[in-house]
Amino acid sequence: MTTTIGERIAHIRGSRSQAALAQQLGVHKNSIGNYERGERTPDADFLRKLMDAGYNANWVITGEGPMRLGEPEPAAPQAAPEHMIQEVGEEYALVPLYDVRAAAGHGAVVEEEQVTDSLAFKRQWIHQELHANPADLYLIYVDGESMEPTLRPGDVILVDRRSAQAVPRDGIYVLRMDGSLLVKRLQRLPGRKVKVTSDNPAYEPFELALDTPGEDLAIIGRVVWSGRRM
Repeated sequence: MTTTIGERIAHIRGSRSQAALAQQLGVHKNSIGNYERGERTPDADFLRKLMDAGYNANWVITGEGPMRLGEPEPAAPQAAPEHMIQEVGEEYALVPLYDVRAAAGHGAVVEEEQVTDSLAFKRQWIHQELHANPADLYLIYVDGESMEPTLRPGDVILVDRRSAQAVPRDGIYVLRMDGSLLVKRLQRLPGRKVKVTSDNPAYEPFELALDTPGEDLAIIGRVVWSGRRM
């Protein structure tokens, strides 16, 4: 039975060489050796590449669930609170990845919020670089082209829900409008209004009043990090 992250990565490698697994994932072969020996903990980029190859990042970090994505769970999963964060030792936290897409375009219908996987982030980096609390973070995918080149379809964005203030500071945010999720750049305007813009100049900006009665409008959180496949 594998008990460490390194042993689980070695189990994924099987009879292949470290160089062969590194080539499959697009990483340096020294990284595989460092992870297997326990000299380093896999970062979010490595875990994302494992997921792209069909492996379960949560299993790699915690040993829980199936090794491969899409395999049945060995036991019934326990109910977890919304936006759950799993602690991975003292240095890392697993941030949940939700099966929801925020449209960088004209909007996509919000799907059922279900945790599909998790990515590991260093807690010190979260506190010092993002000035955030791990428990306030979650991950979703980007869909659409209106935020290109900043955000592209398929990018993963890290959202800080604590930053969902009534009058946010300027930045990129996830919004809910009329049952859809949008990821847009917001600029504060006088009179509790915001200017909503897209980084793609093909999309026209528009203004929103934050306190319009009857509007299905909410600021879900601020985008604080993004990741993508190369």
